[in-house]
Amino acid sequence: MSRHSDNIGMIAIFGLCGLISLSAFALESDKNQDVAWSLDGDLKMENEGNRRIVTMNNNVKMTQGSLQITGDMAIFEYDLTTNALLKVTVNGSPARYQQQLDGEEDLVQGDSETIHYSTAVETIIEFIGEANLRQPGTTTSCVAIKYFADTDLFETTGPCNGVLRSQSN
Repeated sequence: MSRHSDNIGMIAIFGLCGLISLSAFALESDKNQDVAWSLDGDLKMENEGNRRIVTMNNNVKMTQGSLQITGDMAIFEYDLTTNALLKVTVNGSPARYQQQLDGEEDLVQGDSETIHYSTAVETIIEFIGEANLRQPGTTTSCVAIKYFADTDLFETTGPCNGVLRSQSN
């Protein structure tokens, strides 16, 4: 099989993956919850331009409703004008993410060396370095995974491998 055929096959697989999980989205009410955090180490705050940067060290845990991200170190970025949370970067060995799906008890879970959680336009979670994403019936392992929580879809950077749930008609 040619390299072009392999690429088309991978695109088709990830398209199918999106269709399989299309009915389940990250819990919508999480966005309206306060961001809670805990840590075992130190915290440093500073302003850079129009942003407040909060750096936390040692066993950091962030929650917002059912969303939970944990790791060794986290950097929170807030807009100083609106006080809106723009981005959280978490590093760990590994850093971990989980969130309940809307209308279900199932969780989406992921882990990697670095997690970028962004809410600027839509909710995007990027897993970078030995990235793993587990959705109901689907698992994916890649160098990097970009997960769009609002639509339960993702993009990857390979090499990758994974498992797709069989669909019955």
